[in-house]
Amino acid sequence: MRRYTVEIKGKQYVIDVQELAADEFRVILNDQAYDVRLAADQDLAESRITPQIIPARAEDEAAIDRPVASYRPPDPETLEKPPSVPTPPQPPKPHLPSDGIRNEITAPMPGVILSVEVREGDEIQRGQTVVVLEAMKMKNPIKSPRDGVVEEVRVRPGQTVGYADVLVRFGEGKP
Repeated sequence: MRRYTVEIKGKQYVIDVQELAADEFRVILNDQAYDVRLAADQDLAESRITPQIIPARAEDEAAIDRPVASYRPPDPETLEKPPSVPTPPQPPKPHLPSDGIRNEITAPMPGVILSVEVREGDEIQRGQTVVVLEAMKMKNPIKSPRDGVVEEVRVRPGQTVGYADVLVRFGEGKP
């Protein structure tokens, strides 16, 4: 379980988030529990977070178990200020469409494609492995962030890819 403190319009709220499954969570806010299902996820630097919140069933509300936090971080005012270090140049961010939903899966890091698990025309589900990428001697399954139909596979086993290279493009099938 993770505990977050968020501030909204100057008021602080404590939110506990418990992972129930890969895409299902229980969120506890002010002793009120909500079951949340993650419909899609993407790494978007400029996106707004809009989770879908489903109130918990009445029988689940009776037993809210909140863990007691045993660690409190030090007050930031008491910490020593680190010396200023210039930020190294960052790789360019992939292009983000205006609707915020990419029609492709891109490489999250440079590496070598070990295997391609889908073909053009395949219907794929969110979380399904699309390709396996080897980076730093580790096999990294690259999974689909949403349901869709494969329009184009742009890589093949043995191919070297860079950060943000397009691996697979979605078609006009399932959203």
